Amino acid sequence: MLKLMKLELKRNNIRAYLAASALACAILLGFIYFIACTAQIENTEEFVNAGGIAFRNYSNIFRLAGILSLVIFGAMSAVMYSRFIIGEYTGKRAALAFSYPVSRSKVLLAKLLLVFIITSVSMVVCTSVPYIVFYITESISPIVIQDTLTVSVAADALKTLGVSVLALGGIGIVSMRLGFIKKSVPTVIISAIILSAFYGNTLSALYARTATSASGVLTSLIIGGVGLFATVFVMAELSKKINKMEVE
Repeated sequence: MLKLMKLELKRNNIRAYLAASALACAILLGFIYFIACTAQIENTEEFVNAGGIAFRNYSNIFRLAGILSLVIFGAMSAVMYSRFIIGEYTGKRAALAFSYPVSRSKVLLAKLLLVFIITSVSMVVCTSVPYIVFYITESISPIVIQDTLTVSVAADALKTLGVSVLALGGIGIVSMRLGFIKKSVPTVIISAIILSAFYGNTLSALYARTATSASGVLTSLIIGGVGLFATVFVMAELSKKINKMEVE
């Protein structure tokens, strides 16, 4: 499997995706400071009384940045899956994919795992770095934060990020499967953005209700489990379909 993944890395240039990840990291960092500066300018108390969220603590800022991160990397995973899967199993390129002296299922699994690993690691790194930079600058010269970064707050951010990684796998693969039906890249990207936004908002809403209760852990397991189940189900279903495909 590792040899197949290395072969895919040689066949596909991922520098563009790494550059996109670095850009996403800069965007997330800028977004966090934008939220902080906006919260400093506006009357937060009136905003909260009107039903808004106070962005004067780490939890809410990290949670909103996490949603944006999920949308960004959900779209990126959709683009990568489109290239590694839809592009490889469409038209004349399918003949090359089917020419490997190994089972089609293993080749497909290698492609899926490679995309999942790249997007997951990129998401973890490029989301964590803005959090750390923001925490350091707030510790030196506070802009808006009125609380301290406790162990529980940091653990909640890590938990959310971990669940988001599982969600990312489901979002990318489900979106890819929808686009695979029509061999349409725009369908994949649009589906990924919609699913990411929906999943992110659901995740944020559920955490806001259960963050301080014992059901918070169960909620995390359910949300992450849904993403994991979707990933495994689509992988198995797509593997069966590709095993029966004929070169066009």
